[in-house]
Amino acid sequence: MYPFFVALHVALCLFLITVILLQPGKGGDVGAAFGGGSSSSLFGPRGPTGLLQRATTFVAILFMATSVTLALYSNRAVLSDANVEEEIERLQELEREGQAPLPSDEPTVPPEAQAPKRRR
Repeated sequence: MYPFFVALHVALCLFLITVILLQPGKGGDVGAAFGGGSSSSLFGPRGPTGLLQRATTFVAILFMATSVTLALYSNRAVLSDANVEEEIERLQELEREGQAPLPSDEPTVPPEAQAPKRRR
């Protein structure tokens, strides 16, 4: 289920970018923002919403919903440490039987490959 939501999230992201870039400007350029020309249209009523604006709203809501869903899936994966505990117990059992050594705290780099220690 997780790969489905990731694919849906990516598709919605690309579609949202496309829909936003296809929308025309609102007509308020830099001159209108500083009082020149028709600055009243910048903050005035815009009329009925078009198809692209409604599509943007709908896709943005779906994008946010998939974001929350993916966050919940990620949170569940982090919180399910029962699998980690079971894996630790399994490795300890194998160590007792002598089949697989547990990882040690010593570095895995051989001593000759390590940087020499500085002397004071």
